[in-house]
Amino acid sequence: MKIKEKILEIINKKSYRPLTREELVEKFDLSPSEYIYFFDTLNQMEKEGLVARTQRDKYILATSDHNVFTGVLQGSRSGGFCYFISDKDDTPDIFIPKEDLNGAIHKDRVMVQITKDAKNSRSPEGRVLKIIDFNDETIVGTFEEVKKYGFVKPDEQKYGFDIFIMAGDKNGAKNNDKVIVRLKRDGKKKGKNLEGTIVNILGHKKSKGIDITSIAYEFNLPFEFPKKALSQAKNIDQNVTNKEIESRQDFRDLLTVTIDGADAKDFDDAISIEKDKDDYILYVHIADVANYVAKGSSLDREAYKRGNSVYLLDRVIPMLPLELSNGICSLNPNVDRLTLTVRMRINKNGKVVDYKFYESVINSDFRLVYDNVSDYLEGKDDFYKDDELNENLKTMEELYKILAEKRVVRGSIDFDFPEANIILDDKGVAVDVEKAERRVANKIIEEFMLVTNETVASHFGYMEMPFMYRIHEDPSEEKIAEFRKIIHNFGYKIKGQDIHSKDLQILLDEVKGKPEEQLISTILLRSMRKAEYSAEPDIHFGLATNYYTHFTSPIRRYPDLFIHRILKNWIHGDINIKNITAYEKLIQETAKHCSETERKAESAEYEVEDMKMAEYMESKIGAEYEGTIVSLTNYGMYIQLENTVEGLVRYESMKNDFYRFDEQKYYVIGDRTKKIYNLGEKVNIKVLDASSERREIDFIIVNKINNSGEEK
Repeated sequence: MKIKEKILEIINKKSYRPLTREELVEKFDLSPSEYIYFFDTLNQMEKEGLVARTQRDKYILATSDHNVFTGVLQGSRSGGFCYFISDKDDTPDIFIPKEDLNGAIHKDRVMVQITKDAKNSRSPEGRVLKIIDFNDETIVGTFEEVKKYGFVKPDEQKYGFDIFIMAGDKNGAKNNDKVIVRLKRDGKKKGKNLEGTIVNILGHKKSKGIDITSIAYEFNLPFEFPKKALSQAKNIDQNVTNKEIESRQDFRDLLTVTIDGADAKDFDDAISIEKDKDDYILYVHIADVANYVAKGSSLDREAYKRGNSVYLLDRVIPMLPLELSNGICSLNPNVDRLTLTVRMRINKNGKVVDYKFYESVINSDFRLVYDNVSDYLEGKDDFYKDDELNENLKTMEELYKILAEKRVVRGSIDFDFPEANIILDDKGVAVDVEKAERRVANKIIEEFMLVTNETVASHFGYMEMPFMYRIHEDPSEEKIAEFRKIIHNFGYKIKGQDIHSKDLQILLDEVKGKPEEQLISTILLRSMRKAEYSAEPDIHFGLATNYYTHFTSPIRRYPDLFIHRILKNWIHGDINIKNITAYEKLIQETAKHCSETERKAESAEYEVEDMKMAEYMESKIGAEYEGTIVSLTNYGMYIQLENTVEGLVRYESMKNDFYRFDEQKYYVIGDRTKKIYNLGEKVNIKVLDASSERREIDFIIVNKINNSGEEK
């Protein structure tokens, strides 16, 4: 039995009494020279959250039986306190008061003990027993010079403190520079200003683009590619050779188009379509990135590290160098490109009755734009003068409607609400925020990508081969219970106890076209779990399918590139796996890593949007707007304006009464006046404050608006 297993066996016994490490080692037949290995094992077990140390340095099992948990701290934007997020899903978040942090900060990995149980729906309280791993990330902030020394105010307010910079650690930084600082931490200083050293100067905080650059650095997003990866990319031939074409299926005679946004630079999917009596023959051609990015190469290692491209309004941090993403892998018009093609025969009921995979070559005929295609199909503009193209676009629309209807019937949830389109001027300043609609052309491409991803996943799922899936677990019972409570206030309900995606789609159909449609859709989306990558097949709740994957965007997502390699091996009959256990472990690790990089990219994108919306509203302070109450919290109400901008009305700003959030009845009520604010209600607001640095917008309520649109 290994030492680790033996330690757990000893500590797990009912008769066990807490022992120090010196007392524990006596339970083993070890020589003094082996003590170091034993103590290292104990330290590692503590880091893994398997064991915990009491204040007297005695070891216990880190379980809920001892109210001891291991996880990560998440700071608050005000007050200096933190919340503890456990490694285990079934453990509630724990409130850690400032005085019980014991020197721990935001993002530290810690061990905590619960000191007060949860009461009145509030989180339990706890204290930090030990810092397991210091947060060693660099911090982005603004340098404020004070005589010979200075302070860095972190951009991420969850840190809750300024960082002291000694004169010798400024390294050339000037007042109001955006900088990157590394903390000096030895675990000894508690209750004092943490010190740091400036390791990089990004530029003055008002310089063009520095604000978005700062957020990219805040999330440790990589700007530069390694020299070896760039060298490999530059040495790739930007032309497809006859030798490469010889062994491939030639689809260059098919009328093929790409449909993307007007500003798109990389095109990784193209479409061809034919009609055969009542059947549709859909060809989805995806850039064969795996042909150019060899497994294990420097390019591949960097793509894996990044996990995905990140889109930050006026810039892209790409997963692959431009020679690939905008060059040979981009399905530009009128040039030969290597692709992987999924050819699907789809009947009039939307069922894929036959399919085949090809290594292929295409030559795209048209680079089309979403808005132009939508204008044509909606009868607003006869933009295209090519009869064959026009006929194909109409056939695409026919098939899209069939596929969309089939998904709705099986219970797939279709969230159809506008997203924000933030417009920047030539100085990078936000000058407008408007709704970005999903029009018919966008939906056509989305639907075709969905059926392709599902076809690929189903093929490998039924074969029971090692594979990477995109899964989406059922929403939690707690979230659904809260959602039921919210929609009850609008007069809606979901039948039955067990929730199926079809039940939620029926609800969305019921609210369609009503004033509360966008609100209920948004709250439902927030009630859902996050989709993620997995080595094990599982249901995709939102799409109501048993098998789903990501295959259609290998230029910007590493999982798609990973799947391409699996598919290419299958096409070539090379599916023998020598070490199945190692291969399955590789898939699990890749799935976990790519889920994490996706979350990081989404968080960075949201932060940039919040910042730029706040920047736009900085010039609107004092202006009045009509908005909708879209979220209720213990500290205030979030109001969304028509253009999707959201701001917070803090209860402390509502001077006519003391307002509080009643979680049971799900409304905000004044203690004295009994005035009530409900989700979905219309209100007139005034912009009280907005700060792009804090990434916050504050409103105050002017008055409520009744159902007839009159003020009250």
